Amino acid sequence: MANEFLVSVANVVLRDASTGSGLLYGKANITSAFTMATNKTEVRGGINNALLYQYIHDRSVEVSIEQAIFSETLLGLNAGATVSTGAVNVTQTDCIVLDSGSGNLTATPVGNVAVYLPDGTISDVVPSSGSIYVPAGADQRVDAVYYTSKSANQITVGTTTPPTVVDLTMLAEIRNNAGTIVDYLQIQIPRFQVLGDYNLAMAANGVSSETLNGMALETSATDCSGGNYYAKVTWIPVSTTIAVSSIAAVPSTITFDDQAVPDTSQITTLGIRGGIYTNVNITTDCTYGKVSGDGSLSVGAATGLVTAASSGSDGDTATFSVTYYQAASGSLIDYVIANIS
Repeated sequence: MANEFLVSVANVVLRDASTGSGLLYGKANITSAFTMATNKTEVRGGINNALLYQYIHDRSVEVSIEQAIFSETLLGLNAGATVSTGAVNVTQTDCIVLDSGSGNLTATPVGNVAVYLPDGTISDVVPSSGSIYVPAGADQRVDAVYYTSKSANQITVGTTTPPTVVDLTMLAEIRNNAGTIVDYLQIQIPRFQVLGDYNLAMAANGVSSETLNGMALETSATDCSGGNYYAKVTWIPVSTTIAVSSIAAVPSTITFDDQAVPDTSQITTLGIRGGIYTNVNITTDCTYGKVSGDGSLSVGAATGLVTAASSGSDGDTATFSVTYYQAASGSLIDYVIANIS
């Protein structure tokens, strides 16, 4: 088997955990990490206090994403808040060259205006119809700072609101040693609890990045085939699947009651892939034929349905072949025996 490599970083898809509505599609990530951790309790006893058993418990699943772009969504998820749009008071800064202490503002102020003079002094002035007068301003260039009302997006970081729970999916590429993509890896966490650890670092010679850290919460199973879970990890093949190494036709022996003919029985063929890979049903991918036996017993060439005709009687028997062909391993054959008794 060729070596395979998980390359670069994962893209991330965030959805509303309740409705499935899209929240974020992150395609500019710097790092992405999926971590599983457990704790253990040791059971020791006997001479030299030997290790008799280890009880593994407290499994946790964590994800960390760092993205190069800046968005409202990540801050909102960490704060557990939505983005509201409306009229809000924002800080406005104007550069003004005064004319004998007078100047005009670019927006309508709410409250007083702080005027920063070149000598370091600050004058707090009352505006008049969008203009200001600074007695000591003369004809200087000054900075005016004040509140004004504008329509804008806003997130309120509350004191008690917990971070958001979302549905998180990581999307990554798996390549072979020739550089070809062989699988797409998907890790889905239906209930991902954002931890709320947020750091918006800004530097004079750099670009800020954002992080999303969190842990998987238990998701309840929807059927009886499995238990509750944290995440599902899926390998989606690009063009190939795990090859079948052998086949098993079941049942291997079919017995018909001579008092109940005509009758039928279905052959089910399983493809065995080995290792950790589950068997696959390949019944309709096989061909079926009679190798030997009585004419009262027959099999559907494409279906694997064995038929005992009304002419059949006690002691009739036949052997059927089951053939599965694949390019990787050629023809794989198994046999089924049918009897009437």
